[in-house]
Amino acid sequence: MREPSVRRYSGRSVEEWKAARRERLLAAALELFGTEGYPATSVERLCSKAKVSTRHFYHEFQNKEAVLLAVHAQVIELTVRTTGDALRRTADKPVRERIVAAVDGYLRTIMTDLRRARISFVEVVGTSPAVEEQRIAFRELLIASVKDLGDTAVARGEIKRKDFRFLGLAFFGAVNTVVYDWMLTDPRPPEQKVQKALRELAVQLMTS
Repeated sequence: MREPSVRRYSGRSVEEWKAARRERLLAAALELFGTEGYPATSVERLCSKAKVSTRHFYHEFQNKEAVLLAVHAQVIELTVRTTGDALRRTADKPVRERIVAAVDGYLRTIMTDLRRARISFVEVVGTSPAVEEQRIAFRELLIASVKDLGDTAVARGEIKRKDFRFLGLAFFGAVNTVVYDWMLTDPRPPEQKVQKALRELAVQLMTS
């Protein structure tokens, strides 16, 4: 039995056109939410930036909040993947080396693109119950990584048992405050200096 043919427009299928349209909207959201802010960005502004009609916007997203959730999810995916890769690469290394690798991976993801930092630390905070739920879920993923790292180090006899959830909350709270302050400082200090200080804080919290 022959497979039904797929209609193509300018060499693309309908699904490919839809995927490209969605990616343009997400790229526009990263740029506008990450520079001008979520409240200041209208659906019409997003559509204009992405070169997408408002009719097609509502084919892809229910509302502006749904776009924020989607672009924040992209940041979460990248951050979790980068941090997880760092922990896997250093699975057999001493705990200090693992902490440094994980913190470096996390901070590079956030700090190399100020738009991602602003969305993660400013625009999603308290925006709506749905966005807050996603933000807290992301934090819990990071806390789980801290607990796993700590439990592994305890089992190896490298460090003593601690309340790793509390330490994770303290560290990521510090990251939020420090990176937010760094973003607003003019002139902005070198990011390497901030990353070094946060690496040292993470090592001290986990191993002292």
